Amino acid sequence: MRDGKVVDARPARDFTRTSLVGAMGSVAKEEDAAKAGDFISKRTGAAPRVTARPPAQADAMELSAHRGEVVGLAGLEGHGQTAMLLQIYSAKPLAGIRMAGRGGRGASVDAPVALVAGDRQNDGIFPLWSIARNIGIRSIRAMRMGPLIDSRREDEMAEAWRARIKIRTPDIHDNILSLSGGNQQKALFARALGSDAEIVLMDDPMRGVDVGTKQEVYGIIRDEAAKGRTFVWYTTELDELKNCDHVYVFRNGRIVADLPRDQLTEEKVLQSSFTEDA
Repeated sequence: MRDGKVVDARPARDFTRTSLVGAMGSVAKEEDAAKAGDFISKRTGAAPRVTARPPAQADAMELSAHRGEVVGLAGLEGHGQTAMLLQIYSAKPLAGIRMAGRGGRGASVDAPVALVAGDRQNDGIFPLWSIARNIGIRSIRAMRMGPLIDSRREDEMAEAWRARIKIRTPDIHDNILSLSGGNQQKALFARALGSDAEIVLMDDPMRGVDVGTKQEVYGIIRDEAAKGRTFVWYTTELDELKNCDHVYVFRNGRIVADLPRDQLTEEKVLQSSFTEDA
């Protein structure tokens, strides 16, 4: 099914992964975003945009994320990945103030930060608001006209991101709950990517989202990273790590491995997640 309609029906044995993804609306290209030969490290002599170390772990391995990098957080669920994202978010510059290396609580960032929540119902959407207002809330300072919000600017931003990220709705003024789950998640991405944030934190945002939506968002993440945005991405799906330049594996609240993309394998991630000596 796609958009409330049955778009294909056949015996399960007649589907392949490619045909199933294609039927769901994905580009369905069998391309590997993690080809070792295509990997070029972005870690030059420039200082990282983000540094963080797990709380109360002075001797622990440190996370760093540089300009234009997509950094993945892996390991068994509940081993400190979300806590690390919140730790980084708490170190964000104050509204309207750019402070190089502002830090606290074991983390430091040098640019504005946005967070894409994985639990959209509890931590992401504003259920009484329209789609446009949900998208624009992170950019409210840029849409002010005196003490009020300029509704024209809010609508222009929402329409631009509706087109770019392909949010399926007849009207951006409809309530956010009128959207499917995948399109609600797209609205949260539009909120973050349409803002001034140069560092985007993602807390397993693709869980439960359809394959077609995932492929569309992966492409946008790669495009934005190529323009210089930095992403720190916690995911519980091993396949999503192939979109990352570096992957930090967590175990028992500690970072236990840093795997650049050309060294990333499922075996290494699993070994680091379960054993003391990865």
